Amino acid sequence: MFIQSVKKEIPIKPVVKNKIAISNGFSTKISTLIAFLYVLFTSAIIGESHNNPVIWINFIMVFVLNNLMRLPYVNNLIPVIFNASFLLGIASLFYSQLVFLILFIWLSIIIHRIVTWRNIAVSLIGITLPYIFMLTWFFYTDTMLQDSFVLFNSLQIDIVPILLTNPIEIIITIMFLAIIIISIFGIASSLIEKNINLRRNLTITLFYIAIVFLIILIFSKSYISTLLLSIPSALLLGNWLNNRKKIRWYNISLWLITIFIIVNQYLNII
Repeated sequence: MFIQSVKKEIPIKPVVKNKIAISNGFSTKISTLIAFLYVLFTSAIIGESHNNPVIWINFIMVFVLNNLMRLPYVNNLIPVIFNASFLLGIASLFYSQLVFLILFIWLSIIIHRIVTWRNIAVSLIGITLPYIFMLTWFFYTDTMLQDSFVLFNSLQIDIVPILLTNPIEIIITIMFLAIIIISIFGIASSLIEKNINLRRNLTITLFYIAIVFLIILIFSKSYISTLLLSIPSALLLGNWLNNRKKIRWYNISLWLITIFIIVNQYLNII
């Protein structure tokens, strides 16, 4: 079976993601499934599996998510919220649209029922601190005007849809979307059955995928930006599959997607 067979060696970034997923209850057993799904998602785009800036941004965002999911288990909330916000600020220096994920941090605070002015203030300080450091450097090097323009220029709204022309990529995208949508609706309909902390973390992940989708829809300029959806998609799909008893059709679908991705990558090389 495909889902039970992903016990192989996986690169460091997916391993960290998989460990965080297991520690936060997304996987009820030791498995590399979530890490493998992440690798699968990030391999779907031709020529973008290596040294892609969005993949490295995702590496930072894994730790942002982990900090937010740890909130129910820590006594001192302020350092955890600051760490999440500061890391988000660093990620947004490389992909400036992510600055709007401060809304996601506030939603996480609301969902965990820890709304205080200190927590909100700390989140604002954390996300703005990297910008203060960056603008200070721009001022010191006397490049404030031009570098600031480059930094914030990508915040312009661009709602031109991303069009796929490669038929294999279209098939892969449709299959991925079908599986992810099924898992989202399945998880949303069964949230009441989960324990309270897992329910909150799943809710946080659902909001994460929704906000990132809106950011891509409003500001997207390339197909590469869809890789930002790989983290929440892998978490949700991994949780859904780990709790299913009948997974035959999911196995078949994932095998087909893997074959299509391999064929697509090799055709591009040829």
